[in-house]
Amino acid sequence: MNKTNQQSTDSRQQATPYASTHDYLSDYWALLALRLHREVLLARLLRGPSVNESFLGLFLSEPEVDQALAALHGVTLPHSDQAIDLEAAILARDAAIAARVAATTALLRPIQLTRQFDLSSLALELVLLLLAPEVDPRFGRVYAYLQDDVSRRCLTPALALRLLPRSHETAVRALFTAASPLVFERLLHIGAGEGESFLPLIDRSLKLDDRIVDYLLEQDALDPQLMEYAYWMQADGCLEDLAVPAPTRQALRHLASLWRPPAWQAPAAAPPALFCGRPGSGRRAAAAAVAHALGERALLVVEAPRLAYLPEDRVAACWRAAVREARLYGALLHLAEAEALSETARAAVWAHWPGSVILSADQPWTLPSYVSAPVIVHFPLPDVPLRRQLWAARLNGQVAQTPSGDTQTPSGDTPAELAGRFRLTPGQIAQAAIAARQRAWLRDGPHAHPTRQDWFEGARQQSNPALNKLAVKIVSAYEWDDLVLPRAQLTQLRAIESQVRHAHTVYEQWGFGRKLALGRGLNVLFSGPSGTGKTMAAGILARSLGLDIYKIDLSAVVSKYVGETEKNLSRIFDEAAAANVVLFFDEADALFGKRSEVRDAHDRYANIEISYLLQKMEEYEGVSILATNFSQNLDEAFTRRMQYVIDFPLPTIEDRQRLWRGMFPAAAPRADDVDFAFLSAQFELSGGNIKNCVLAAAFLAAETDEPIGMAHLIQGVVREMDKLGRPLTRAAFADYYTQARRR
Repeated sequence: MNKTNQQSTDSRQQATPYASTHDYLSDYWALLALRLHREVLLARLLRGPSVNESFLGLFLSEPEVDQALAALHGVTLPHSDQAIDLEAAILARDAAIAARVAATTALLRPIQLTRQFDLSSLALELVLLLLAPEVDPRFGRVYAYLQDDVSRRCLTPALALRLLPRSHETAVRALFTAASPLVFERLLHIGAGEGESFLPLIDRSLKLDDRIVDYLLEQDALDPQLMEYAYWMQADGCLEDLAVPAPTRQALRHLASLWRPPAWQAPAAAPPALFCGRPGSGRRAAAAAVAHALGERALLVVEAPRLAYLPEDRVAACWRAAVREARLYGALLHLAEAEALSETARAAVWAHWPGSVILSADQPWTLPSYVSAPVIVHFPLPDVPLRRQLWAARLNGQVAQTPSGDTQTPSGDTPAELAGRFRLTPGQIAQAAIAARQRAWLRDGPHAHPTRQDWFEGARQQSNPALNKLAVKIVSAYEWDDLVLPRAQLTQLRAIESQVRHAHTVYEQWGFGRKLALGRGLNVLFSGPSGTGKTMAAGILARSLGLDIYKIDLSAVVSKYVGETEKNLSRIFDEAAAANVVLFFDEADALFGKRSEVRDAHDRYANIEISYLLQKMEEYEGVSILATNFSQNLDEAFTRRMQYVIDFPLPTIEDRQRLWRGMFPAAAPRADDVDFAFLSAQFELSGGNIKNCVLAAAFLAAETDEPIGMAHLIQGVVREMDKLGRPLTRAAFADYYTQARRR
């Protein structure tokens, strides 16, 4: 083929764009084979005919090199006198590749690499030289031949200077400095071999990072360093589909506009964003939606809690790998739950800060001065209408009957009840729905629909994960019919239940919430002697509302060390605010006593503790129940802040008779001689005392294998009165003996 025909053929090739990265690399390998062939010919000319061929390249003979080169570009090698024609072929091939790249619109990985890391064309040439031995080991054999060492199959800076264009020698050397993107971004490694740290830079081996090799060859598995700490996330929808409050959605739209800079502005100039909210509040879904809004970019999520236990150098290495991974694909980076990182780990992250990153944290915090001030987007709890929508979507009208067959609350009301009762995030609602369906499947099979109890239990599981460490959960088996109290007290308890059920209507729909800066919660005081039903009433109230109840023993919360009481109370209220529970403070007078005059530092700190508790109670939006045996010991400031103060008196004779009868289960055997009228009239006991008497009698009867009779009950009463310090005499049983003789 003459030169004219060859030029015509090259012209047609220039007009043909590359269809894939593979086509581009195949073309470049042919060009590289020509360059290597040129260097082999030049090396032979410099060595001359007197060189002992047996030892060139440490037993790598010239015929072997010729064979490798011939296989690389598929032609018979020209002789040294044809070197001028070889140089012309290199120039023609180089021009043809450049023309085809310019005509290509498809995504070529080497070209994309240069754009993402701002690499020069010379840096791209070096990357391809390093990639060649990773694809075909014959390139490595020729590298070894040119370096006169069969063991040195890696490219060195010295060999790179020979293979890259001569006119750029200074620029070639600049590729290996610390400021070079290739080195700074760790796209290549210098001197990775054993003992190479003692060699001059120009003689050290160069190695392309394995992840960059995979990327260039379109093998898109996540960087192995990140497998345990990060994952790719795609958006489920656009910003308008997010289940977040309207102000948050608007802020996200403005953030996407801010991060979509004009053509003249570099993307790195954009500030980071800090998404603040509780876990499950939609921060990750929002980050993915923002990435999608920025040109359908992917989102790389790095889990900060998984990095928290790594040494500082490992944290830095993982973060650098994540930054590089995001840049490879033009993705957005999201550091999730960043508050889990220690100060030293955060410093390692700030040291390699890429610019527009989304961080998520439970509350706002300050970034270092050398990092741009973040744009803060708040993710509050969804309001009741939005929570109702989320619950309705999860229930989809599916509220089954209980196993006993009783129909539950209609499905149309259940989402409203769940939304009003549980202050859950969208993520927690999703997990609660999964838990409810699992309960139904385990009970009735895979096709069963959850009952109302299943939905409430799923919600409760999501609302109290950490409070168990600070308080004791009370599990109540009682109903309203089991509670024996005067009518006035029962009416007040029912009013408390009603206020909780209709809080959304009054505060939100009717607008009363806008009149109250604080005080949306409900603070209740139960006072009365021990055993009069305070704990029982609190448990019944919580069960009726579908909420868990946690008992806090204030005698254990109060500390003699300054500031410790406040810390304990803060942890309790913070967890309770996220847990949607009823707080039951027992032995309230241990802290809620009357504030004293300040005579010394101890009195001053004691009053600070009380004032702090008053503040936390006003901020808490749930139900707080305080129980005390001595209401007269309480500070008036507390009773003034109580919406309800309910006194639990000792039961009357009629109430005691109901308690005696109600303590006997249906399955318990009872003798005919049991006289409830006598027991209730003769012994002034509280409900808790009566329960102890009946249980003691039951065990006595079980020991003798008899029905529970009057004799067993009398023995139980004697034991209980002795425990109370009120021993009985024979006169207390005079009427009973008289009646027994008459019978």
